[in-house]
Amino acid sequence: MDLTNLLKADLTPAQVVISFLIAFALAFMWATVYRKTHSGIAYTKSFFMTLLLVPSIVAMVMMAIGSNVALSLGLVGSLSVIRFRTVIKDPKDMAFLFLAIGIGLCCGANAWMIAVAGTIMCSLIAMLMHKIGHDRAGSSDYILIFRSGQKEPWEKLKADAQALVSWKQLRGATDVNGGQEFEYTYSVRLAPRATPERIVGELSNGVIHQVTLITPENHLEL
Repeated sequence: MDLTNLLKADLTPAQVVISFLIAFALAFMWATVYRKTHSGIAYTKSFFMTLLLVPSIVAMVMMAIGSNVALSLGLVGSLSVIRFRTVIKDPKDMAFLFLAIGIGLCCGANAWMIAVAGTIMCSLIAMLMHKIGHDRAGSSDYILIFRSGQKEPWEKLKADAQALVSWKQLRGATDVNGGQEFEYTYSVRLAPRATPERIVGELSNGVIHQVTLITPENHLEL
């Protein structure tokens, strides 16, 4: 049985195999960059798998459609039936997904050099920007909640304890116990080598007590 009869006249089995292999290889590279540069505590596994699958799927669709106008119109109609309700929380994730689609488009159109060059260039830019941002921003963000009987208790902490937090912003202050104490809520960013356990231990010094660190919601998905 001649395999070329199962394909379009302008595609050979070798081209199809090469397109799928390049699409998967570049998808794995781009998904790995996503995992390495993700700023949350844990990267989203489902989105990681999406980045692996989308290029191959798009390449398959591109090779099937080619220059066939009827198939392209049918694809538009079928996609209008499917509704994607997943909300992308981080705009950077949208850029990763967009390049994954671009990889599939280039591989499906046999523009392999464009796919390879574009993926390498974007990967280098993403790694460089992550490295610069990591050095300047420190580690992950948290929500810090504590109680104190004094006003502006942060200024009464030791310098070593204050150095564990590279950035902070007051989110709220509430009086508790009939106005005898205040409960403060901060958005904080830990210093590069600070740990949540050390933060809780160093801040609980008598002036501040009931210290709690909470991971933001967008970092909780495992």
